[in-house]
Amino acid sequence: MKVNLTPEMIAQLDGSVMRMIGVATELTSLAIEETERLQAGKPEPIDDILLRKRELVDEYEKWIKTMARQQQILMHANPTLFEQLLQCNRELTEALSENKATLKKAMTVSKRRVETIMRAIREESTVPTAYANNGRYAANTAYASSLRPAREI
Repeated sequence: MKVNLTPEMIAQLDGSVMRMIGVATELTSLAIEETERLQAGKPEPIDDILLRKRELVDEYEKWIKTMARQQQILMHANPTLFEQLLQCNRELTEALSENKATLKKAMTVSKRRVETIMRAIREESTVPTAYANNGRYAANTAYASSLRPAREI
């Protein structure tokens, strides 16, 4: 099925392709920034990145779905712009792949930290209570100072 587009429609199409190049480029930058923050290992919030990524992904997905239904129209886009979009898409895919791997590593590290803390808490709470012969707590128990029972006077 051949689609005839007016010059105005082609200009709109090229404009939307340029917009998606911008979206893909910004998404790539955000993914790289998020990866760098995660690799630094600091407990730095990434909420600002996640919010912007979600907005851009929603816009990109909507455009992709629209173009998938109208593939014949996309054939009229400027070939140079279309090639730039494809290149941006390849770069985005690579950045998101690295971002995903880094996120998995960060989640594994966080999970190990939580497990270590929980294990220490469990071990601390299972230390046997040391009573002296008089039925009172022994003065030199293995309790952490924050968990040691109060002394009676």
